Amino acid sequence: MKKLLLPALLMLAALTPASAEVTSKFKLDIYGFVKTDFIYADHGTGTNEYRTYATGPADKAFRASARGSRFGFNISSGAYVSGKIEADFLGLTDSIGGTAGTTADVRLRHAYVAFKTGKTEILAGQTFYPITADIPETYNDYFLGQSGALWSRAPQLRATYIPVKTLKLIAAVVRPTAKLTDAEGTHSGLPGVQGKIEKEFGKARISLAGAAGVWKSTYTTHTADVDAVVAGFNVPLARFTVYGEAWTGRNLTDFLGGLGNTGYGTNTVPSKGGYLALKFKPTDTLWFNVIYGVDDPKNSKVLTTGKPTRNSTALANASVLLNGCVETGVEISSLNTEYKGSSDKSAITYQFTVKLLF
Repeated sequence: MKKLLLPALLMLAALTPASAEVTSKFKLDIYGFVKTDFIYADHGTGTNEYRTYATGPADKAFRASARGSRFGFNISSGAYVSGKIEADFLGLTDSIGGTAGTTADVRLRHAYVAFKTGKTEILAGQTFYPITADIPETYNDYFLGQSGALWSRAPQLRATYIPVKTLKLIAAVVRPTAKLTDAEGTHSGLPGVQGKIEKEFGKARISLAGAAGVWKSTYTTHTADVDAVVAGFNVPLARFTVYGEAWTGRNLTDFLGGLGNTGYGTNTVPSKGGYLALKFKPTDTLWFNVIYGVDDPKNSKVLTTGKPTRNSTALANASVLLNGCVETGVEISSLNTEYKGSSDKSAITYQFTVKLLF
């Protein structure tokens, strides 16, 4: 029997292809990073890794997490059709009722298809809001949300028209979503609309964007008008880049603005804010960022005692790229939060991050 086994195995190996080649008409690029964060705060802060607010108690905290790791796929078919799927591990499994749970989960970040025809590009799927300017270069994955930067991701149907190389006109129908844990959107009576004009002057870029919509309570039939106007700029100056945005609007919870204050009917909550950033990159493997942002709702319209009425963040970070694929650095940030009917709170946080880029 043993004498027959070896010839049989050899014959089977000869009949089996040495490798199977998978072919597709699409080009697929895989990218992402493995990211580990070590975070220390000298006072209480909100939302774990995100650290959105200073909450006050002098309970020093240390946190280590690898949930910010990310992977994605860029998909293309020639020059006219492209797509993206991207995810990380910062999601929280939702309950049936929609309340964020406590179990870490894979979170969908981007998922869209885009196709070009002439000077127009049509995009369908989930990605950043059109009103989003530049994302601040922070190690905190909340990227100054609720502290000066208006941004989020949501399913949308978007058209981008480029009449000349230096000008973009963008319009979109967007489903509003205040959830970063999933993509289905909040309970809303109407879709949101957004638009943007973006102009380049050499390497510099300025933009003016607007948004309007209706936010509907998940638990009642009450509605709240949502609107925003956002001006952004990005100016490279040799080894320096200055960029930022300024905005004003009402009921900006869906855009990570207004400190989560939404008012229904005549209780609408106006807010204003923005951020200013300076990046210095002396070499391709070393760079620094200094950023300040503020989110300031109108205090008289914040009706609930204990709700935040102003939030600001000042931060600085330094990054270095090692061996062409390992990015590491340190960030120090100062959070200051004002509350209705309570004293101001502040906190200093320190973050050390290591990334393997692929």
